[in-house]
Amino acid sequence: MVLEVTAKDLTIKDPEKQEVFRSEKNWFEIGVDMDRDMRYGAWQIKETIDLTLPPKQTQKEDYLINFDTDTEKVEIEANLWYYLKGSKGDIIHSVKETISYETD
Repeated sequence: MVLEVTAKDLTIKDPEKQEVFRSEKNWFEIGVDMDRDMRYGAWQIKETIDLTLPPKQTQKEDYLINFDTDTEKVEIEANLWYYLKGSKGDIIHSVKETISYETD
C-alpha cells in the first residue's frame, strides 16, 4: 500500500508550480522485501515487519507543512493506493480538502 500526500498552492496560476509539498509512505507484505523478493531469515522478516501495516489495524500519519507567508489558499490531497500485483494499483481511499486563511 502507498499513501501519497500532496499540497498545492492554489494562488499560483501555473499548474506545474502549484505543488509545494509531496510525501509518500509505503507498506509492504510480511515476508516480502522492497524488491518484492521473499525473505525467510528471522532477521530479514523482522526488518520487513517494520515496514508493514498489520491486518485490521490503522496507523496515523502526521505531516508538518510550511507555506510561504503570502499563501492564502491551499489544497491538500491524500490518496491511499493498494497494489495487488506489480505497478497495477487502485485508490482505495481519497481525501481532498481546501484550506483558506487570511494573512496579515
